Amino acid sequence: MRAFSLWLMPVPRGTAALLSAAVLIAAACEPGREPAELTPAETDRTMLDADRNAVRVVPPARRIVSLVPSATLTLAALGARDLLVARTDFDTAAWIGDLPSVGGGLQPSIEAIVAVRPDLVIHFGGSQDLQTPRRLAELGIRHASVRPDRVEDILAMVRFLGGVTAEPEAADSLVLHIESELEAVQRASLGAPDVQVAYVLGGDPPWVAGPGTYIHQLIELAGGSNVFSDLERRYSAVSPEEFYRRRIDLILLSRGTAFDERMAGGARIVHVSPALELPGPSVAASARELARILGRIP
Repeated sequence: MRAFSLWLMPVPRGTAALLSAAVLIAAACEPGREPAELTPAETDRTMLDADRNAVRVVPPARRIVSLVPSATLTLAALGARDLLVARTDFDTAAWIGDLPSVGGGLQPSIEAIVAVRPDLVIHFGGSQDLQTPRRLAELGIRHASVRPDRVEDILAMVRFLGGVTAEPEAADSLVLHIESELEAVQRASLGAPDVQVAYVLGGDPPWVAGPGTYIHQLIELAGGSNVFSDLERRYSAVSPEEFYRRRIDLILLSRGTAFDERMAGGARIVHVSPALELPGPSVAASARELARILGRIP
């Protein structure tokens, strides 16, 4: 097993420029890891992805394209960053910057993906991009979906990625670390005074985190109450009137997010780390950050 290392560095927001076609072609020649020796009994092992599709985990993936930034960070946390052979425009951390880009996480360049000869492509689950998994299936490229909407989905993603990379022990260690950290934050926040919190993701009108999101869960776990927990969708745009008519004690903004402060009324505005908007291995650190802002822990 590789040494377990928790990767908590956030990916900066913004879009990087696409690399040239020459770089993409050159990257296709990069060597991947050789598959491990397998017994006949292991050759038909599968796991279910976020869309409940059976995905082969044997042989383990050795050339991965991750279209999901939080999955990319999770692979790094599992000690498997060297399995990545391409990135998206939104993966701009220094350690992955030398890899070729395949475009956006949704509707990426299939040609760029094929050029790096992946044996597994990780993509977003759900209906927002049905074309990508369909084309990958037509080309015979193994692919799998992740959909880290809630904390439990993040933990499921960790276990799944540990399975497809033959690193279940590293995945179990990471899950245990996240669960123990979240439980510690929850214990520290029990019985604290109620704080009405709004998390704003930006936009005009502003988009906010609603129910059924990991952000909602972290707010509640850290001892706050999500002001917009009654919305019908996980993330929604809300009007200025919605802000004015609700009691809000605290507005959380990711650093660099534009927000009309006139909508805050008397609420305190605090800028948080962009890592909070990446539902991956940094979720426990994000919970601690919220708990500190709410005064639950030092």
